[in-house]
Amino acid sequence: MFSAIFYKEWIKTRRTVGLILLLLVALLVYALVQMGQTLRVNGAVQAWSAVLLKDMSLVPAVTRWFPLLAGVLLGVAQFIPEMTDKRLKLTLHLPLRESKIVFVTLLYGMAVLSAVFLTMYVVLYAGLSRHYAVEMLHAMTWQLLPYFEGGLTCYLFTAWVCMEPVWRRRVANALVAAAGLYLFFMDAPSGAYMTFLPCLTLILVAGLSFPFYSATRFKDGSPG
Repeated sequence: MFSAIFYKEWIKTRRTVGLILLLLVALLVYALVQMGQTLRVNGAVQAWSAVLLKDMSLVPAVTRWFPLLAGVLLGVAQFIPEMTDKRLKLTLHLPLRESKIVFVTLLYGMAVLSAVFLTMYVVLYAGLSRHYAVEMLHAMTWQLLPYFEGGLTCYLFTAWVCMEPVWRRRVANALVAAAGLYLFFMDAPSGAYMTFLPCLTLILVAGLSFPFYSATRFKDGSPG
């Protein structure tokens, strides 16, 4: 049954996953080309000085927003069709416990996003390791981790908002989600997120429970 749900989700989201991968390739090409251009124009000494003394990021600013966009795209692709003509009720009436159905559905999305984010990190790390020291790459890792967690949290919040049956609650959920996601994408100097990362992880874990609440309300036909 679990494999059947995964396959159903793949059929439903394969075009969106393809779009996310296409955006990822474009982002990685842009980031690596920009890095090479910076080294050619400014030289290695000046490039290192900008990172060490001016706290310049090794990756382009647009990298911050890719996980957020990927989370929204996948969440919308998965759950908007389920809300059309109330198809979610058919899914929740499969011969499996409701909580397990929702969990496996969310697990699919988080697995896809985790694979995408891991690919992004490995390619950036490999590309930058040719020109920068390991300590600089560690700083990049701490910079990217909140963005990746934010992308996963954004996916969960999108599922929460989409599955909510009442529009006014949907708007309220969206406002709460926006406030929570802001914490993952604040401008901060290198290393500033290191001590705050456990709090962001707690938000991510808490966000995992929200879609279950909306799914229960949808199945019960809650009026408000």
